[in-house]
Parts: sequence; C-alpha cells; structure tokens
Amino acid sequence: MNIYRNPFIVGLWAPVYLVVATGATTMDFLMTAIFIMATLGVIGAYVTDFHLVSGLYMNEVVHKTALACLFGMLFGLMLFLTMTGLQGFDDTADSSPMSPQGMFFATWGVMTLPAYPLMVFFIFKLNKRDLEEEQRVREEKKKARRSKGGGPPIINKGGF
Repeated sequence: MNIYRNPFIVGLWAPVYLVVATGATTMDFLMTAIFIMATLGVIGAYVTDFHLVSGLYMNEVVHKTALACLFGMLFGLMLFLTMTGLQGFDDTADSSPMSPQGMFFATWGVMTLPAYPLMVFFIFKLNKRDLEEEQRVREEKKKARRSKGGGPPIINKGGF
C-alpha cells in the first residue's frame, strides 16, 4: 500500500488542522468564528470545482479534512454545553483550575476524538473511488451544457 494513501497516516491531517482551530478557540471566540468561516470557504471551494491544491486526490483530502474538523468542532461544542449543563452555571468569579496549556490540550483532544476516526473513514471511502473517471465525466457534462447554450438568453456570449 502506498504510504501517501494510507488512511491512518493521511487521517493525521485532521488533528494537525485542529491545532490551529484549538489555538483560535482558546484565544478568542471571534477567532473561532473566523476559522469556521474559513473552513466553510474551503468546503465551498471544493463544491464549486475551484482547486485549492494541485491534484484531484489532494483536493479531496483537503475537503475531507475540512468536513471532519467541522464535525469535530461541533462535537466539542456539544460536549462543552453538556458538561456545562450538568455542572450548572456558577456566578462566582473563580480562578480556573486548569492551566492554559491544559485547556489547550483538553480542547484539542475533545475536537480530535471524533475528527480522526471520521477522517480515516472518509479516506477509506476516497481510496475506493476512481477520481480520474469522475473528473472525465464531469468535464463531459460541462461540455454538453456549454454546447446546448445553457443559461438564460441574456447571457448569450455570441453578441447582440
């Protein structure tokens, strides 16, 4: 098996990507919102066939990494809200019992816990696909739409 297509090795991109998310989350929640929007932008680039990196496989890996990390962040948020709801809200101004480094690694661990297995699952499924054939079919469909003159008549590029 090719080491660059091994799902357990390629799946490590999710924890690496989540290190940046953890840094944003522990610094400021506005940074977290910006990070989530940037991740949604990566997914949007994939959907619109805008290639962020060269190669079909790497674009798929970038897309799968963004999806797995969003699910990891969602799971981490739900776990945080659950734990806060179980403990109750305290109105006292108490110093944190956890150091900033401990909070960083706890946040990273909670987000990575679901993201890594999901990423491995996505890469297993990706390795079974024939990306070149899918790209060929996609290009043929684009050519067929262009030859039919798809789109409203106002956008006719032939002239007036």
